[in-house]
Amino acid sequence: MTITADELNIQYAAWFRGKRNTEQAKRDILRLFSTEPEEGREWTEQDIYEQCRKIIRYWDIQPSAPKE
Repeated sequence: MTITADELNIQYAAWFRGKRNTEQAKRDILRLFSTEPEEGREWTEQDIYEQCRKIIRYWDIQPSAPKE
């Protein structure tokens, strides 16, 4: 299983409601989960959910998103 930007913006939009630095969190999530980890392995829904919650929580407590 992988995740796309459209899924983050539509299907999983509730994850980001009321959170800060959501665009940075989405970039981190897509960097990790937009492709499968390696040949013969795949992300499970639970893997993605748990790690996304951690990433969103991390970026929510940051004072501001870094300048790129």
